[in-house]
Amino acid sequence: MKTQMTKSTRQEARVGQERYLDPFDVSLFWKPFRENTRQRYDVLPFHADYPELLRSCEVLAYLIRSYTVWEMTCGALGHPGGSFSEAECLAVLFNYVLRFDPQDPEWPMRDVFYLSKCHAVPGLYTVLALFRYFPIQKLKFYGAWGSGLESHPDCLMTPGIEVSGGSLGQIPGVAVGRALGIRYNGPDHNDRIVYVLIGDGECNEGSVWEAFMAAGHWKLDNLVAIIDYNKVEAKGFLSQDMSIEPLVDKLKAFNFQVFEAQNGHDVAELVDIFNCIIAQRRGKPIALILNTIKGKKVRECQYNPNWHTSAPRDVEKAGIWLEELWEQDGRRLGIPKEFHLALKQAIEIVPPAHGNPDEIVERQA
Repeated sequence: MKTQMTKSTRQEARVGQERYLDPFDVSLFWKPFRENTRQRYDVLPFHADYPELLRSCEVLAYLIRSYTVWEMTCGALGHPGGSFSEAECLAVLFNYVLRFDPQDPEWPMRDVFYLSKCHAVPGLYTVLALFRYFPIQKLKFYGAWGSGLESHPDCLMTPGIEVSGGSLGQIPGVAVGRALGIRYNGPDHNDRIVYVLIGDGECNEGSVWEAFMAAGHWKLDNLVAIIDYNKVEAKGFLSQDMSIEPLVDKLKAFNFQVFEAQNGHDVAELVDIFNCIIAQRRGKPIALILNTIKGKKVRECQYNPNWHTSAPRDVEKAGIWLEELWEQDGRRLGIPKEFHLALKQAIEIVPPAHGNPDEIVERQA
């Protein structure tokens, strides 16, 4: 009796024969947990699809890191430390929490996500591509002029980006204004939530605390401030440069309801916390502290300020990172080894669109 082979089965058979796969055909090993991202429904630990959700989010986090390595290497720039520490949070948000529509980015009933630590936009670009806001192959042009994938996001050029970003500390205030505006839209919008992902070093900016003070004053329980507490900023350790402790007490003093993820890389913990956050709106803005590791999953990046701003500069270095990511997670999650090998082969360092007009001299005149 003949069995009909599905497209996926045929692709896997071809991979086994040729030892090669298309690294941009994500459907080989991942699909979004929800068919309709405009809808959100609770998935709790005793539900049958809870393990499926966790695995889908873990695979997504692995893909975010892997494609982000490819993207940054092609662009010869980027911020791997912060992009890697936010991977699981982005995975759970887009795969489970946020309501949005890639085919209609301006859908008026969407939840709102702001990336305030916008130097870590390579990770956000990757998750937007994986949810088909634009083709994933376009990530190759990250940072190139006119590509629509600027090194800091531009909401006028990139679908899925809610606000342009540059200087740190500015976007929490935008998020407060957006949450307040949504409240004034009337009861039909009461279920919408504004999420803003903020860097821990960014919390040294006074404008962040001005925004927090306003959020507490207006009792914005449709605002969730997520702090990526990876303990490292551009030039050193936060505890040495300018500590933000005691963070929980400070947020409570600003009238926030505070949640804390003990391990911000544990997708099960994140899913459970977001379930609680959505169910516990009590007339206070909400803060979620994510205890994460800067540069998570790449050994030389972890807790290392030197990799805050630096990205792999050549194919070999990127290949080492991609292999390390696969050894840690890809193998366990059933991703074929050929994926990271093919992704390395697909690296093409894109030259600048324009030459450098400045003459290079050894010293100033």
